[in-house]
Amino acid sequence: MNTQTDKKYLLKHKKNAISKLESYIESLISSNNPKLNKKAVKFSYWLEDYIKFLNYEKSFSPTSLKRYKRGEIIKVHLGYNIGSEEGGLHYAIVLDKENSIHSPVLTILPLTSLKPNRNINNLKKGEIYIGNEIYNKLNEKATKCYTYSNKKLEEVKAILSDLEKDNITSKKTLEEIVVKLTIELANLEKETELFKSMTNEIKKMKTGSIVLTNQITTISKIRIYNPKTNHDILSGIKLSADILDKIDNEIKNLFIK
Repeated sequence: MNTQTDKKYLLKHKKNAISKLESYIESLISSNNPKLNKKAVKFSYWLEDYIKFLNYEKSFSPTSLKRYKRGEIIKVHLGYNIGSEEGGLHYAIVLDKENSIHSPVLTILPLTSLKPNRNINNLKKGEIYIGNEIYNKLNEKATKCYTYSNKKLEEVKAILSDLEKDNITSKKTLEEIVVKLTIELANLEKETELFKSMTNEIKKMKTGSIVLTNQITTISKIRIYNPKTNHDILSGIKLSADILDKIDNEIKNLFIK
């Protein structure tokens, strides 16, 4: 088969694949079932994200991300999956004991939130309820962020007070104050945005979390949404040793013993 024939075959195959894809999505959209309509929306969004991931793959370097440690909480896009496989944007636990910053992949345990109709005493095999530990740790971090923001605000007020009192002895002093004020305002804005984002994340965790040890999966680090750096919302949020021991025991019961 020559190159020209290969291209003709690929074009024909592409046309056939796109035709089937369009037909499937259109069938979901035209359905009178709201669940199928919602499925069409999710699937379409995932296709857009998937193309972004594929394009990003060319320039992606895992060294541009922070180093991930066992027990840390991350937010990942698991994609549009089949059947009961977890999909979409999910919180997850890093499972790797030692993950190199050069490694393009990461092994994780997906998390799901506790729904109002779920009984924590009647969970499925492989599910572990870990309560509000993540919520509490995020809340603690948000409180520190809020305290730091207030401290920076007081520093800005002090600088402005000096300007109002005209306690400036030279042009150089004024320039130094302007530079300092600019830096402090930038830091304050950054911390304020971080605090707002953390508040939104905290709300999602209030009902408690369930670890899905029966859905261990290895993902490309391209799928990681947060944290990407040591300054992101979820950076430093890590499960306690007691919770990690429970997870280890459940994994042993499921896959080893």
